[in-house]
Amino acid sequence: MSDFSERHRDWLEKVLSNQSDRSFHEKSQAKEAGELLDWGLSKLSAKDRMILELVYLEGLSVKEAAGLLGLSVSNVKVRSFRSRKKLEKLLTGVISA
Repeated sequence: MSDFSERHRDWLEKVLSNQSDRSFHEKSQAKEAGELLDWGLSKLSAKDRMILELVYLEGLSVKEAAGLLGLSVSNVKVRSFRSRKKLEKLLTGVISA
């Protein structure tokens, strides 16, 4: 860094500081979003939560989730849609409050 002029050092420090602030803010937002999602999932029934966790958080296919849960593929799709809507309603209520 000794080859940089004072102006370049100031600029570099400012850029690094801005990146650090932005990174901290993004991490903070991600943590808050995760906590909100955990809260919302905890408010759902065990069946609704299980389907969402298997398909969206664990990344299983609908067919794999159906096999694990002993349900038809169609039933998992319907329950997944309804569970997402319930979660959306819960989270929208909290965010807009």
